[in-house]
Parts: sequence; C-alpha cells; structure tokens
Amino acid sequence: MPVYRKLLPAEISRYRDHLLRLSRADRHARFSGTVSDDVIENHCRNLDWTRTILIGAFHQGVLRGAVELCTDRLLWPDSAELAISVEKDFQEMRIGSALVRRALTIARNRSITTIAIICQSTNRRMRALARRYGGKAEIDGGEVIATIPLESADQFSLALEALEDSTNAVGAVLDGLQAATAWTERRAA
Repeated sequence: MPVYRKLLPAEISRYRDHLLRLSRADRHARFSGTVSDDVIENHCRNLDWTRTILIGAFHQGVLRGAVELCTDRLLWPDSAELAISVEKDFQEMRIGSALVRRALTIARNRSITTIAIICQSTNRRMRALARRYGGKAEIDGGEVIATIPLESADQFSLALEALEDSTNAVGAVLDGLQAATAWTERRAA
C-alpha cells in the first residue's frame, strides 16, 4: 500500500528519478508531448517551490507517483494547475485518484477556488479523474482543459490535511522499514 506525503525541496532528485522512469507514453501524457531526459532534468532544476507543492506516492521507499500543484498568484489569483504522473506498474492501484484528492484538499486550504487539469484529448485516465472530482471539460484542439471548482476551506478540510500530514509521517517511517527489509532480503538471496 503506498504512502502519500508532501515532498520537500531537498527531495527533488526523488521526483526527477520518478519522472525519468516514466515510459515514453506516460511522459507524453504527463508533459503533453514527447520530452527528453534533459527536459525533465531542466523542469526539476527550475521548479519554483514558492508556488509549487509536490505530493508523492511512495512504495517501499521509492517515489512511484506524484502530483504537482502549481499556483501563480499574479496570473491566477485563486486558481492552480495539477499535473499527475504514475509509473506504469502502479497505475492500477488508484494512486492518481488518491493524489488528486489530497491535492484538492491542500489547494482548498490555501484559498484556491478553481483547479485546472490540462491533458490530451486521448488521455482517458486524466479525463476520468477530472470528472470524478466534478471537473467540467472543454476541448481546445487536441487538448482538454478540465476545471474543478473547490469549496472554501473549513474545519474539516484543515483537520484532514493536518491528520494526513501526521499519519503520513508515521507511514513514511514504516514504508522505509519495509524497503530496508526488502533490500536486506534481496542481498541475502
């Protein structure tokens, strides 16, 4: 079972490694086009942590899925954009859905009222995720722009984020122990 938590700026290499492990098709879906390793390296190196929150899904201590929640208070005062990536072997575990739900709670608690998800019209998974969370889609050429309206933060959403942050800290320790045990078993075999 994956462990979900926010990533720290010092963990950017974990995010970069995750993006580099994406298949060609998954990179195309994530970045709405074909991208090279150099483009991914540059994207991670230039990530603006003042306007970006990364939430990761870890399996045995390795980042296997992530959502990038990006705001820009000058261009979108009360809006943000989501970008999701999940490695191929982990795509049937509902990781994308769990990441989006967490990102929506975090956005809501930061006074964001609208989330945009931009994907290719052929990306059925992203379109389904947007619909699941109330997104309204508009097709623009080969892209779909789905907007998800958010309610204002309340005691429940604030408590949920705080609870998930504290629970995820414990989960990260347990996941790390599981990863260490698996590593030890592989070395012994």
